[in-house]
Amino acid sequence: MDEFFIKPKIKFGVDSLDYLKNLVAKRYFIVTDSSMVQLKLIDKVLEKLPKDSKVEIFSEVTPNPTVEIVESGLKRLIQFDPECVIALGGGSPIDACKGMLYFEKKVVKECSGGTELNRHFIAIPTTSGTGSEVTSYSVISSGENKIALANEEMLPNIAILNPEFMKSLPPKIIADTGMDVLTHSLEAYISLKGNPFTSALAIEAIKLVKENLLDHYKNPLELSQREKIQYASCLAGIAFNNSSLGINHSVAHTIGAKFHISHGRANAIVMPYIIQVNKNAWQDYANISKELGYKFSNVSEGKDCFLRFVEELKKEMKIEQSLNQLEIDFSDFKLRIPSLIKDIKKDICTEYNPNDLSDEDYVKLLLKIYFGTDEI
Repeated sequence: MDEFFIKPKIKFGVDSLDYLKNLVAKRYFIVTDSSMVQLKLIDKVLEKLPKDSKVEIFSEVTPNPTVEIVESGLKRLIQFDPECVIALGGGSPIDACKGMLYFEKKVVKECSGGTELNRHFIAIPTTSGTGSEVTSYSVISSGENKIALANEEMLPNIAILNPEFMKSLPPKIIADTGMDVLTHSLEAYISLKGNPFTSALAIEAIKLVKENLLDHYKNPLELSQREKIQYASCLAGIAFNNSSLGINHSVAHTIGAKFHISHGRANAIVMPYIIQVNKNAWQDYANISKELGYKFSNVSEGKDCFLRFVEELKKEMKIEQSLNQLEIDFSDFKLRIPSLIKDIKKDICTEYNPNDLSDEDYVKLLLKIYFGTDEI
């Protein structure tokens, strides 16, 4: 039996933070990062909470949050025992917060003989990329590996989309997170687990990216584009939460962890090569091109139209075309290929990819991604 699942409730718009004024909880645990504190963005949340409430702030989350950070936050969470937990930030604070709540539930359940623990969970994204505020996924780093958790218990109760938080984003972050949105949308659309519900959401997200991302990149203070990219991120999150993803994410997770590349940029670098290798999805890529208004006469041309769109978008936002442009040493890369393939194959995103690649296919793919050519 197939299923399409929607959670959380979504509050959006410039006045969406006013939702916090009506909360009745007395104890709040906020998971965020140091930049949210330094930029005083956390103050926008604090000033909306009930005046007599007690607040504990855990601001130690770093990019690509580690198991150690989740453990540290978990201890603070248990000690403070809040009624409401708020995750504020990009994908890293939200993913870290999900991990804390997930493991807290497991610990409490095991120690109490089955007692369920439910805290009101609010996610407030400050970037438009991961869609983590509406997904049951969390990615945590352990050494050079990324661990992808998936459990519906990690879904927030409320997601608050407020475009004011994105005013201060630098262009590079807008580029990286925007390409992450495109990757989520694209992989949700071509996934073997996709369905009419996820396809409709994914297509709308892709259209919003095409129409608004470059303008948002060039004019971060413009409200309209900022808001629409935020919607695209959320739509894409709902889509892939139901359809899963594919090897674009599996490869990006793996090379991102091994070579310390931001997740969105890793997705963007590998995307053209994944489009070429996913031959079973060429019809889907052509369908997307048609929805975007491109003209072509056959499936291969339709796929190429979408590929050119991706490559032009990357060029305009100054995103590298290959790993060697990041000055990654080839000798080191070559030695890591067997472990890279192993990690890609066991990543939870690989299962529903349209094409099933052999080890030889993966070797060729990784070499193409490194050298920036499709001729290998």
